[in-house]
Amino acid sequence: MKYSGSSGIRAKWGEELLEVARELGLSLGKNYSKVVVGADFRESSEALKSMVMGALLSGGAEVYDTGNIPTPTLAYAARNFDAGLMITASHNPPEYNGIKLWNPDGSAFSEEQMSELNGKGVADWDSTGSVNAIDALSEHRDAILRVSKGLDGLKVLIDCSNGAGSVITPYLLRELGADVLTLNCHPDGTFPGHPSEPSEKNLELLKKMVVKKGADIGIAHDGDADRFIAISSSGRYLDGDKIMAIFIKSMGFKKVVVPVNSSMLIDSVASDVIRCPVGDANVSRVIKETGYEFGGEQSGTQIFSSWRYTPDAIYSAVKFSEIAMREDIDEMLSSFPEYITIRKSVMYKDREEMERKIERYIAGMEVDKTDGWRVNMDDLWFLIRFSGTEPKVRITVETDDRAKAERMMDDIYNALGGA
Repeated sequence: MKYSGSSGIRAKWGEELLEVARELGLSLGKNYSKVVVGADFRESSEALKSMVMGALLSGGAEVYDTGNIPTPTLAYAARNFDAGLMITASHNPPEYNGIKLWNPDGSAFSEEQMSELNGKGVADWDSTGSVNAIDALSEHRDAILRVSKGLDGLKVLIDCSNGAGSVITPYLLRELGADVLTLNCHPDGTFPGHPSEPSEKNLELLKKMVVKKGADIGIAHDGDADRFIAISSSGRYLDGDKIMAIFIKSMGFKKVVVPVNSSMLIDSVASDVIRCPVGDANVSRVIKETGYEFGGEQSGTQIFSSWRYTPDAIYSAVKFSEIAMREDIDEMLSSFPEYITIRKSVMYKDREEMERKIERYIAGMEVDKTDGWRVNMDDLWFLIRFSGTEPKVRITVETDDRAKAERMMDDIYNALGGA
């Protein structure tokens, strides 16, 4: 199991994950003097945190324990330390867990930083570290309150997916004056309400309850609250691209960073768009390098450069609520162009053979190879990209005509050997 990846380290619970945690803790403890550590509410998080904290202490680091908190809360706390370490597998199923590392400015560790964590060593017996408890949750909440406006009169229904957002988002919105109703807002690492990914399929009850209760908006997080998804008052599910478009239009962002699989909708509302490899860590890195204002992913992460280089779904929930105080979300959505997006996957046995099939298909086309093969046509684009975790390629096609999108998808799918 390697240390690198845009989402940190993730794996099913087991000896291999524990060994990686031990090795990573020793390496981090050798190179970083002060490390703040947090964990989500997964069943295995305390065990994994204990392993990595023991290794950090053995490496000589001082450890600052935040307890169970959301990932963006840990990333915010990292501003006062040399590094931050979060125990989480984000939106993955409950049998998974993992580790993600953060810099003081809120950006995730780069692949280069992760690759440098190879050397490890145990400190002398009289130079091992100690554990200090800190209240990171209050600091994060208070910081958001300082830059937020009142939400008096706004009715919000929140689904925290039984995840870490349960301990902050409902309370924060209530403190700002909102009338808050909750679903699945008691932390439970088995995710009994629904799977922790805030997909439309998993949020059907939230959609229905927003309408039934007459809420102005619905809000959903994933297991560690680095994703924010919204539901309009009519019960319409807003994916990450639509949410980004609303932020861009309402907050006046001009310069935006999104991955190569993002919708043309972003180009219709922003004047300057950079497309980067998929992964919120890549979006964050490019925002930091270019000084652009805003970015995010279709999956539901948003990054505000004026705040932190972190996908902070708690901050996003508050800022979106402020927009809902002054704008009709459904009316805003009706002003956007409508695009049809179709996604399929093709499994393969031989990666090199699949690459040859892709190259034959796109021969003669103008291709953007930032991450996979993206081809932009006059009124259509498609992306062919290898999965980072499974032996398959993901195909995305988008245009404003469903029949045209389906024809293009069928053509690509058949050319790559889909059955």
